Amino acid sequence: MRDFEPIGIVSLGCPKNLVDSERLLGKLLQGRFHITFDIDEAQSVIINTCAFLGTAREEAENVITEFIKKKKEGEIKKIVVSGCYPSLSKEKLLKKFPEIDALTGTNDLEKITDAFTSRKRIFISNKFEHTSIPRFQVTLPHYEYLKIADGCNHNCAFCLIPKIKGKVHSFSMDFLIDEAKRLVDNGVKELILIAQDTTQYGVDLYGRNRLLDLLEKFENVKDLKWIRILYTYPSEINKALIDYIASSNKVVPYIDVPIQHINDKLLRRMRRTHGREETEKVIGMLKDKHIAIRTTVITGFPGETEREFEELKLFIKDVRFEHLGVFAFSQEEGTESYEMDMQVPEKVKIERKKEIEEIQSKINAEKLNNMVGKALPVIVDYYDEQLNGFVGRTQFDAPEIDDYVLIRGDVEEGKIYNAKITGSDSERLRAEALK
Repeated sequence: MRDFEPIGIVSLGCPKNLVDSERLLGKLLQGRFHITFDIDEAQSVIINTCAFLGTAREEAENVITEFIKKKKEGEIKKIVVSGCYPSLSKEKLLKKFPEIDALTGTNDLEKITDAFTSRKRIFISNKFEHTSIPRFQVTLPHYEYLKIADGCNHNCAFCLIPKIKGKVHSFSMDFLIDEAKRLVDNGVKELILIAQDTTQYGVDLYGRNRLLDLLEKFENVKDLKWIRILYTYPSEINKALIDYIASSNKVVPYIDVPIQHINDKLLRRMRRTHGREETEKVIGMLKDKHIAIRTTVITGFPGETEREFEELKLFIKDVRFEHLGVFAFSQEEGTESYEMDMQVPEKVKIERKKEIEEIQSKINAEKLNNMVGKALPVIVDYYDEQLNGFVGRTQFDAPEIDDYVLIRGDVEEGKIYNAKITGSDSERLRAEALK
């Protein structure tokens, strides 16, 4: 064992980062490095960062500071910072934290071993890395995120992702099918497809959107039970995709469609390629097929008056999304919206965020109550000692971000059961597994 081993990892940010963290671990294991999941016994650490918002960069800096303190006290020998933050601001990071030993970017997973063995400090490339690194799974064994692409061709005025990750770059179908088969062989029952925009899958490799073709191939993966689609772009969703989801044996009736707002003027300022009419059309088609919708909206974007905010509130009340996340606008340096006129005061942004959350909370409670008495498939995630029961999810819920089911009966983790919904409260359902 080398003196900087074992190596621990801290994975920050979204599921896309988690996939990269699993590949970083896979590369280290491939190189016969010793890793640990007990961060207190680690001699070195990888901090895989998010940089999408100022709050994410602040979180990353706090974690870096914590490990620099441990390094100064002799508890840690090496600190490697990876992911989005180095890709966005490598000079800033090294100037602020000279104690960092190495930086690796979002396109440099293969270089993680060099980051520990080389004297070089910066391993950051703008060229997309078509890596085939095996993943070391750290999620629950029965579900896994599958990153089908990264980067983005959209240029939303509030978003740093194109600056961090560049244009969309897709993994080949052959690679993704092979990876899906490996994951299923390891016990995965549910694949959750992710990208910055899953509906752009394939445009760089194949000259057109190939998401439907990819879904058809996933359908043929033996023993795969559920496929869930996250991070779609409204203007890229069409009738063919909706019909496919509705008729599929494996793609669950659920889709994540961040609309960000509904007012046409604000959508134009955001540089979104859809307006209210197109958004309503897509949502209407999804509702007609009984597909659950998760969305996100932004409050306090520059130029949002009380009138535009009222339009958003009324729209949310009318549509009654199954799941909705809301973010107060974050003024990010390097984005077009950073210097826009008509900035909304921070207090107003937060107040509007709370208003939307209260509206959605009531909708959510009513929707859960309306499910009582129904029989639904439920995948069991884990046993919770405090709740004294098994926690699972319906097909209409993604892990970690949506509602959950407290399921009773003779059940096992990782299996799917038909269950009768017996009760609900504001954030969960109660159910009994049917024999």
